[in-house]
Amino acid sequence: MKEFLTEALVLGVKDFAEFDKFISLYTKELGKVFAKARGARKITSKLMGHLQPLDFTRVRLVEKNGFQVTDALTFKKMGRTLESLAMVKFVEEMTFELQPDHNLWNFLKKNKKFSNKDLLSILGFDPAFADCGVCSARRPEFFSKTEQIFLCKYCASKAPKNEIILYQ
Repeated sequence: MKEFLTEALVLGVKDFAEFDKFISLYTKELGKVFAKARGARKITSKLMGHLQPLDFTRVRLVEKNGFQVTDALTFKKMGRTLESLAMVKFVEEMTFELQPDHNLWNFLKKNKKFSNKDLLSILGFDPAFADCGVCSARRPEFFSKTEQIFLCKYCASKAPKNEIILYQ
């Protein structure tokens, strides 16, 4: 059984069982982690207000048959805007579990205003050198999350809208 005390950004929360939550975190030392928070939905729980999406939290994680959150304390809240919610969802979809990226962590922690272009560059998809992945057109304006390719305006119009990110 290992114990980790680390800073984390809460990416997402799902209800689990009667009083538990399943938390998606991006941590400074571990990268993306999925953890259970037992009893977190109880009114008297010490975890109740500290595991909300877009909160930066100091968490104590115990690793035994997966991760479990035992303590949490919010120290900073990210602005609750549609852009920040979309960015956090994108980070959750595009990162792998237990692969820390200090550049990504610093970007998430320091930035008040998020740019899809900067986020794509940090994740290894630099738009400066990209062509459309379908028709090879220069200067694509969109990115497909599922295909992980850049798309020009014409090709992006054919793709499902929930899979496309405008980065310009």
